[in-house]
Amino acid sequence: MTRSTRPTGRQRPSGAFGPVRDETRNARIIEAVLDLIVESGYADLTMGAVAARAGVAKATVYRRWASREDLVADALESIMIPAVPAGVPTAGTLREDLIATLTNSSACLRPRERRFSAVLAAATASHPQIADTLRERYIAVQREGIVSCLHRARERGEITADRVERLLAPHRLEIAAAVGVLVLQEDLLGAVLDVEGIARLVDQVMLPLVGTTSTG
Repeated sequence: MTRSTRPTGRQRPSGAFGPVRDETRNARIIEAVLDLIVESGYADLTMGAVAARAGVAKATVYRRWASREDLVADALESIMIPAVPAGVPTAGTLREDLIATLTNSSACLRPRERRFSAVLAAATASHPQIADTLRERYIAVQREGIVSCLHRARERGEITADRVERLLAPHRLEIAAAVGVLVLQEDLLGAVLDVEGIARLVDQVMLPLVGTTSTG
């Protein structure tokens, strides 16, 4: 495995440097970590269990990751939700924009990343530092996407500048409430939202909370 370019500050094992490793084997190890965390939680995760699930020797895992913490951090980062696209040029309304933006940022189109919330929940109690970092990044992405939708709606004249300013005030809870549903969707709804679910979230939660008038 080549040295990670992510600025995580974690110390990599000596085996992480040098020739390119078998990326298929690395992927199996990462997948094993994610599966085991969902099944048994972080507390019961061991390097030996990961090796057995991935079909490799335990020494192979240790050559690539110096500790369980490094391995779990890389596994969780591998399913981080990607950044929201810069714009949704085909969206003509706030509703369309929100649905398209949240569809792209919530992983409902990427089955592998749908495990993010389950893995995050499993890691929270036993590894709060990793969970906090990933949660903050996820929340920031969702908020950024919603805020961008509001600004584009303002430019189209669907919502007033005063309304947008009020919604973005530190004490307002509309955006936080919508992001909260996205973050906790599996706990609240028992499933990860699909595209139709995202549309219902927009129609039943976000648009009523955000509104398109200047009343606040």
